[in-house]
Parts: sequence; C-alpha cells; structure tokens
Amino acid sequence: MMKTSAPMVCGERPKTDRCVKKTMSRSKGIQLHHLPNDVLRGILSRLTMKEAVRMSILSKKWSTLWKCYPKLVFTRATMRGSNAATTGPAKPLRTRFIRGINSIQRQLKSSNLNKFVVKFALRKRHTPHIDRWINFCAASRAKHVVLDLCPGPKGSSDKDDKYSFPLHLLSASGGSCVKSLSLGFVYLTLPPDHCGFANLKKLSLQMVHVTGDLRCLLPNCAVLEWLSLSKCRMDELSIGQELSRLHYLQVKYCILQKLNIRAPNLTMFLFAGRMIPILLGEPVKISEATVELITSSDCFSYVFTDLVDALSHVPSLSISFRIETKVINFVKNQTRLTNLRRLVLKIDIVGSPEVTGGILRLAYLLELAPALEELVLHMCCFDSAIDGEPNEDAYRPHPHHHLKTIKMTGFYGLLGQVELALYLLRSATSLERMIIDPVVRNNWFIPSMGGAKPNIDRGTSIALNKLSRQEFRKVLEILY
Repeated sequence: MMKTSAPMVCGERPKTDRCVKKTMSRSKGIQLHHLPNDVLRGILSRLTMKEAVRMSILSKKWSTLWKCYPKLVFTRATMRGSNAATTGPAKPLRTRFIRGINSIQRQLKSSNLNKFVVKFALRKRHTPHIDRWINFCAASRAKHVVLDLCPGPKGSSDKDDKYSFPLHLLSASGGSCVKSLSLGFVYLTLPPDHCGFANLKKLSLQMVHVTGDLRCLLPNCAVLEWLSLSKCRMDELSIGQELSRLHYLQVKYCILQKLNIRAPNLTMFLFAGRMIPILLGEPVKISEATVELITSSDCFSYVFTDLVDALSHVPSLSISFRIETKVINFVKNQTRLTNLRRLVLKIDIVGSPEVTGGILRLAYLLELAPALEELVLHMCCFDSAIDGEPNEDAYRPHPHHHLKTIKMTGFYGLLGQVELALYLLRSATSLERMIIDPVVRNNWFIPSMGGAKPNIDRGTSIALNKLSRQEFRKVLEILY
C-alpha cells in the first residue's frame, strides 16, 4: 500500500526550510577569519595590494597573512595615497614612492612570490634601494618580475644615468623560478658564463643597453616562448643554437646590424627598424608577420628579395616601406610566397608624379604571390597628381586566379597609381571587389583633411574619369 505523507498544518514551514534555518543558526558564530589559511590566502591573492593592506588590520590572523602577500605591484597608481606618506611638508613624488616600497617591504616575509612589479622612472643614484628590492625579489623566488624604469614623455633619457641590473643576483637565488622577466631603461651585462633561466618563458627588454652577447643568455633559456626587444642597443642579435619553443618574436627600433635567430616554431614576427639581414631559420609555422622599415631611401628591392626570402612561408604579411617613382635596380626574385593569402602594404611614395615605373613595380606582386586572395595598398603621396593619359600597355597582364579583394587608399591620381589599378583590374580573373579610396589611411603619416582635400578631390575626379568603365562596373567601387 502506498504511504501518504502527513498533511501540513496550516502555517507550518516545510521541513527543508526548518533544516536551512537550523544550519544557519549553527553557523552564525563562524566569521571570515575562522576559515582555513589556504582559503584565506586564496582570498588575499584576489585583492589589490591596497585592499590587502586594509584587510591586515581586521585581526592578528589577517595581519600575519598579509606578510605573505603574493603580488607586489608598485606603480604610480598603486602607490598613490599609500600609508607610507610622511607627515609634514610634502616630499617629492619619487622620494615618497621609494619610501612607500621600503615601508611595505619591511613588513613582508620572504616567501613564494608570484609577481613583483616596479614601474617608475628611477635612475642610477637610486641603486641601493633597487638592489635591495631585487634581493628581496630573488629571495622570495618571484615567478614574474618587472622592473620598468623608462622615463615619461618629458623625462630625461640620458643613457649614462641608467641603473645596472644585477642579473647575477636574480639568477643565482631564484633563476629556476623566474617564468617572465621584463626590464626597461637599464644596463644589462651578460657574463660569458651566465647559466640562464631554466624556466623563463617570456623576456621583454625596452630601452636596455645590452653589454655582452645574448648568445650567452637565450640558448640557456630552453623553454623561452615569447621575446620582445624594443629600442635596445646591441651590435647583433645572432643565436646559433635553435630556440625550439619560441613562437613570438618582436624586435622594434633596435640598433642592430643583423638579426639571426633559428626559431622553427615561430608563429608571430614583428620587426621595425633599418634594412638589415633577417634570418629566422625556416619558420614554416609562422602565421603572421609585420615589418616596418625606417629609412629615407627606396626599399623595394630589399622588401622583395631579403624579406621575401626570410618570410617565404607566411600566410598573412604587413609591410611599411618607402618607394620612389623612379625605378632603381629592380630585379625579380626566384623565391615565391606560396602560402601568402593576405598582404597589406603601407607605402610612402616620393619622386616625380609623372614618372610611373617605380609604382608599377608593385604589379610584380601577382607573380610573387600566386595564391594571394586579399591585397591592401595604403599609399601616401607627397606630390600632387599631374593629369595625363595612362599607358594601358605599360605592363602585360599576368592572369591571377585567386585574388578576390583589392583596396587602394591614398589614391591621389598619380599616373603610376592609375596604371597599377588598371593592371590589377585586368589581371585578377576572380576579382569580386576593388575599392579606390582617395583618403590616406596608411597609419604612418596622415595629413589633415583640410590640407589634403584638394588632393582627395583630384584623386576622386581622376579615378572616376580613368577607371570608371563598363568592363569594371561589377567589381569597382570609388569612394568620394
């Protein structure tokens, strides 16, 4: 026989509600500091440093936990209004910043530190303080270390006033613990017998003067995955041994004579600087590369020989460079960009506007990249266009069966631009859309709209007169 539940008396609460109420009454006396230390440390690690300092006054237990705080981030923002501010006349900001760090450090215990960050424009005269912090950082076995002393926009960048980073202290005590290291505006001396960092995965150097050879450091960082060098001074970056784990490489505005790194598993490459030899050791897995060339001369031959050889496997490529309207030593390369699908070129064009050969060299792209699907040409011309009739037989069409999208910006109507556009329209047999935009959008030098308006109007007029034809009407779009 099926049992029936007893009827609920009017006004009586369900049994589950009574259980909940009973449980809550039992736990009424439990407070936050009664939780296990592991749980409290987890809570502490999710607080900002300022919040953790405030929590330390709640109880003796929280005060003890605070001394093992795992994230030390000292920046202008985090140290503003810190308890380290002294009474009496206001001290200079740099003095208050240093005293604030020293005050907090004295309260802490050396333990397993997850993050140690100092971001402030300090100099060589502050060496005793910084050395003390680095010693504490090493003794605490910090995993992620940032010492960024780079000056602000108005600060002094005197290279002789840089702090000398004591690499031996960090590597001797906690080198096996460091997973990421970021240094800014320091001297870095690399002794020949340096043992490296066994677990270092990320290295970032900005405005660092490297004395010695990075070959003494990088090969010993066997698990290095991410390397960024910005505005650094070194004679050469040449690593003979293979960096098999490296997948991200950025080298920007460094004074270099040569870049030679064997990184077969590289997936991302960014470079900005002068035209130098670049050797990456057949990076067959690279997916994207960005190159910005800083020079006042024509870069066409370098781009389509040296860079093509170095980046022959790249499917997505962006290059910023300068060309002249007059042809200078144009020799075709035997190497082909067989994997290239997307190409973005940011081009400064200088020279006589009536000369077309220098710009028409870009037609060579269709031979160079047979699988190209998207082509973007961001142009910037420094001379006004001269109206003239294009030579439609200047370049014999080269049929290209994969190119679907073309965009040309900064179209001021130079004769070379018109002839290049006609060549692309007639050669791309699978073209679905071509956009002609007179506005400069190369992100390098963009003139004001007021000053550029006459050139924009002229470019629009020439595009409509020379390119707007019945045979192109299904694919051509002229912006104005």
